[in-house]
Amino acid sequence: MTSINELEILENRIDRLENIVGKFEKIEKTKGLETIDEILNKLSSYSSSYPKIASAFKSINEINKYSSFDTINEIENELILKAKIELILSEDEAILKLDRDFQKLKLLKNILDNPILNDIPCLTEKLKEICSKQSSLKDNYDGQKEDLKNFLSFYYKSVIKKRSDKISTKI
Repeated sequence: MTSINELEILENRIDRLENIVGKFEKIEKTKGLETIDEILNKLSSYSSSYPKIASAFKSINEINKYSSFDTINEIENELILKAKIELILSEDEAILKLDRDFQKLKLLKNILDNPILNDIPCLTEKLKEICSKQSSLKDNYDGQKEDLKNFLSFYYKSVIKKRSDKISTKI
């Protein structure tokens, strides 16, 4: 039921528009420019009767400008660009800090890429071996030092005893 009512409403609207602008059959029989000119004349006379329609016709160029896809894309691109700029500027300090950090990393990379530093694991193993040898030598040294100390103590005691015995025999 509603589709029949909607269909009747649409047909009535088309009839009114055809009465205002002109029927399609009439457009086909005449030349295109003459038909366009005639339609423009009828529209301008009709718009002179109704001021709201006249103001709408005056703003048609502006409406066309803002409803064209190129303009919409241009506005969207402009808005996207502005949003990107705002995002970048809002993160300005963070970006500068990241830049400083990357500069430090670049300097450290040069240091860490040094071939001498790449040998550190091998050198660490050699250092462990040297440390263990030094530790055993120190233990050995401490033992020999103690032996030498005992030996010298015994020697001096025996030398002193012999001399004291000689001196006591002479007296």
